[in-house]
Amino acid sequence: MIKFSYYNELIPVRSTGEFLLYNIITGGLQVLDNQLGQTVAQLVPQSGFFPAAYPSFEEELIRLSNLGFFVDSSLDEIATYQQNYHESQLRKFTDNSHIGLTIGTTITCNMGCPYCFEVIKPNKSLRDQKVVEGIANYIESMIQKAPVKKWSSLSIIWYGGEPLINKEAIRQLSAHFIPLCEKYNIPYDASIITNGILLSKENWFFLKENKVKDVQITIDGSKEVHDVYRPLKSANGKNYEKIMENLSMMPLGINANIRINTDKRVAATLPQLLSDLQSYGIWPQRFREVSVKLAWLRAYKDADIADMRFMTQEEFFNTEHEFSRMMIDKFTNWPGNANRKAPKLKWKFPEKQTDCATYVSPYSFTFDTEGTIHKCWETIHDTNISSGKKVFGTWDQEDFRKYLDYSRTTIHPTCYKCKFNPVCEGLSCAYDTINMLDEGRFPCTAWKSQLPSYFEKMYNLMLEEGDKVAIEAPKAAAHQTHANK
Repeated sequence: MIKFSYYNELIPVRSTGEFLLYNIITGGLQVLDNQLGQTVAQLVPQSGFFPAAYPSFEEELIRLSNLGFFVDSSLDEIATYQQNYHESQLRKFTDNSHIGLTIGTTITCNMGCPYCFEVIKPNKSLRDQKVVEGIANYIESMIQKAPVKKWSSLSIIWYGGEPLINKEAIRQLSAHFIPLCEKYNIPYDASIITNGILLSKENWFFLKENKVKDVQITIDGSKEVHDVYRPLKSANGKNYEKIMENLSMMPLGINANIRINTDKRVAATLPQLLSDLQSYGIWPQRFREVSVKLAWLRAYKDADIADMRFMTQEEFFNTEHEFSRMMIDKFTNWPGNANRKAPKLKWKFPEKQTDCATYVSPYSFTFDTEGTIHKCWETIHDTNISSGKKVFGTWDQEDFRKYLDYSRTTIHPTCYKCKFNPVCEGLSCAYDTINMLDEGRFPCTAWKSQLPSYFEKMYNLMLEEGDKVAIEAPKAAAHQTHANK
């Protein structure tokens, strides 16, 4: 006997009478004609059936079973998913060979963004040579002691505050970590999260010299909103225009991700922002090196957010979709695109989520300016909510046991039973999840409410304009954090 998979979504397509059948675990998608779809809909509540009992559809039901849309009637799918998840968690000590470090060079910032923690916390910078050497020695002790046969990579994210305010920390720590990776034959890469104000020609080449290959820069909409949401602390000097000028000077060998923290006010200015990026020769002219992505704007606790117009998850989900269409139109109408293939709107699928490595990996850490070890980017400004450990000793995985034991499957009974658990990006940020659940809120994914309508919309669009839509295969998300920077 078989049964309808718990992780299925059966979506009627009203325009055609067909049905879309999607499985969250496998990522499989099938289009069913009306008769088969109606039959499958009748099978949804049944605890078990034999395909032979439906001779007109027996062959199709067996095919769908082979594709994972129907499973053995005795299978506890939730327990199976939980077991597979926990087995992968247990392997993280040996199979996870990546070292991920986020290093706060300073908490000082030249901006006073009302939704960020810099406006409410004291300013500190990493200047103590003992801390610099302590960070490097701590990681070398981990490389030597951990049960990993071969490390796959060591990645550093330079973070703040505005990390370029304290370039010397980047210089000194790079001078430790690059030779350390050469010594142990570990591939090295580095990136930086910066507001872009200090990205002068000199600093671009400083980053290249220190092997920084990726830059994240936040621009919150066009000038009229950006300069309000991300004001300079000094009244003098250009803000929005300065960032644009600096981005236009980005040298070859570096990639930039322009992050747009989005609320309703920011969303209204997105067409102007794209026009400005084009006028400065940033995007689409450099589309191979520059990506432009929206982020759901949220704020730190106690931040001054009175003038902001936050979106619900559902509103942001729809805004993302419309922004994708906006970018395609912009790219298509760009004169430099004359001899290129027209881009297609991607039909996105829910991504299988991994938990934030900074929190749950035994080999990922955030270091603050005083050498305190954190297991989340969001706590770097507050020693009181750090791990309580410092870098002036040797690495011991048991120091972080409470973080390593985080499980998205057992964090709450409601989350355990939710069919969207495997693709819930809200659960990926353990720090946020724990805080939200303590307040009686749930970090639910927007897919939970938006999947049926979005899939139906994209299927209809594919029928109407098939040459303009591409299906993007589901994949595992490499989750980092939602840090508003």
